[in-house]
Amino acid sequence: MLVRVPSTQTQQQQQQQPAAIVAKGNWTKDLVQLAKTAELKKHALTLQLHTAHILSAHASLEQKNRAVQDIREQRNKLESERQRLIECLAQVNEDRNQADLLEATLDRERTQLRAKIAQLSEGEYKAAKADVDRLRADLGQPPLPTLQETLDGKGAG
Repeated sequence: MLVRVPSTQTQQQQQQQPAAIVAKGNWTKDLVQLAKTAELKKHALTLQLHTAHILSAHASLEQKNRAVQDIREQRNKLESERQRLIECLAQVNEDRNQADLLEATLDRERTQLRAKIAQLSEGEYKAAKADVDRLRADLGQPPLPTLQETLDGKGAG
């Protein structure tokens, strides 16, 4: 049988290669534990970051909710005031319409009274005054003041 003897060169190469390190005992378990602890810390930091973002967003949401509620309350107050003003405006319009009707009625009555005054002044009053003034003249008395002088309070009777 032939036994091959390694050459010197092969022996030197084997000596230059480091020997494999074989982990013994709890050292491998400790290394696995350290790796898991590092991963836990990484995930815990990520969770803290997400929690901080959620808390910040939640605080912003609460602030926005309060702002929306304040705006709704303000809008309700404005709507109430608007409704009150609309009712006031309706009452003002109604009062104005009544004033317009009253003014038109009074203008119509004034026109009727002026017409009646003119009719009486030019008709029965004029005839009666002419009769009175003629009779007064026959009796030597001065004529009565004119109707306008009587109305102005200038005539003396």
